[in-house]
Parts: sequence; C-alpha cells; structure tokens
Amino acid sequence: MGSTEKYTLCGILDEDSGQLLYINFGSSSYKTRDFIVDTLIQWWKTMTPEQKQDNELIQIKVDNGPESSGVRTQ
Repeated sequence: MGSTEKYTLCGILDEDSGQLLYINFGSSSYKTRDFIVDTLIQWWKTMTPEQKQDNELIQIKVDNGPESSGVRTQ
C-alpha cells in the first residue's frame, strides 16, 4: 500500500516431513547473519523441552539469492 520497504522471509523446515516449523519476516536486516540467528533463537524459544530434547541435529542451508550465486561482474 505505497510502502517501499521490502520484507524477506526466513523459514525453518523439517526436511523429513516437509512441515514448516517456523517462519520469520525481516526488512532492513534480512541479509545479515543477525537476522538468521535471531530467527533460530526465536524458534528455539517456541519449543517445549520435549521438542528440544528430540532434536539431535540441526542442519542450516542458506540461500541468499543473487548475493551467493557465484556470478560476479567485472
């Protein structure tokens, strides 16, 4: 509605079940490590102690779009 601010999402997915576990939207800091870490911390706080105990491995896959494509201009 006339806003120039752009929101980008960071989601946490259970790859075994395909279930989306948590989603967070960021604006000005969406490209920073802080945004990713803040999302992980917020997700961890939403979990019960039993859910936390059931997690043996957390694998982080990051797709930064064109920033990490490996294609550079001269």
